[in-house]
Amino acid sequence: GSLRVGAIAQPRHSILGMAAAPAPGLSGPLYAFAACGGYMTLGPLLILLNNHILHGLHFPYPIALSALGVTFSAACCRLLTLTRLVPLTRPELAQSRAFFWRTTLPLAALAALTLALGNAAYMHLTVGTCQILKALTPAITLGLSYALRLEEPRAPVVGCVLLMCCGTAVAARGEIALPRLGLLLQLSANLAEAVRVVLAQRLLSAGAGAPLPLVEMVHHVA
Repeated sequence: GSLRVGAIAQPRHSILGMAAAPAPGLSGPLYAFAACGGYMTLGPLLILLNNHILHGLHFPYPIALSALGVTFSAACCRLLTLTRLVPLTRPELAQSRAFFWRTTLPLAALAALTLALGNAAYMHLTVGTCQILKALTPAITLGLSYALRLEEPRAPVVGCVLLMCCGTAVAARGEIALPRLGLLLQLSANLAEAVRVVLAQRLLSAGAGAPLPLVEMVHHVA
């Protein structure tokens, strides 16, 4: 039958708390700091590399560039699961057509759309402007999670998101010329990413019975 988001049982954990289990030997806070440090280091490097490829190397094919990243991620996850370095907790899902049509395909399509639109925005906006606009993604995600009753509004979270939005507005105000096409592409990428996160929270929890580990989720989606 058709997929109805509202008909899926609500998960018990927070959307903003989706994360892999801590690595052996690392405590919760230490693991969180290590993960955040890695993300803060590798994320900007990847952004600058993409910008260099698109502009410095004159490669105006953002969708093809996005496909390279997804292909590499899929190959690594397949290798990890095939060699049993990361065993699948739910191997039967790989053979389930219902799981593919209701979970894998929507999430993969949204992930591809996010990457393609986000890289296309670099053709019209500066790297700094794109990152400023990306700061709106948590606000969109939170709004969707509240609308779908995945979370109850909490004053500290709402306050932090509003502060991020205000900072984004102040920073974007400094851009004298903001191309409409670039703005539309980046905001569309933000929306696609927010919808992907919300659907991942609901579909993977409902379809798999429990949230899947990170590598296994990429194995099914990438």
